[in-house]
Amino acid sequence: MKIGEKEYEQLKARFLKLFANVPLQLRQEIIAVVDDEPLSWSVASLEIKKDTKKALIIIEHLKKIGLI
Repeated sequence: MKIGEKEYEQLKARFLKLFANVPLQLRQEIIAVVDDEPLSWSVASLEIKKDTKKALIIIEHLKKIGLI
């Protein structure tokens, strides 16, 4: 699944809004695995805020599972 730039920005905004409401104690929980590397809410947030290559994969995964 490939998403366009506009959809990516919309999903990024939805993720950041969702992340802001995740309790601090849950932010270390794993929400995605990218390249066999488990990523927590906190790490995913950093990747997405910096628009890294992993950010697109994370966003696509979270969309696929219905989280955003």
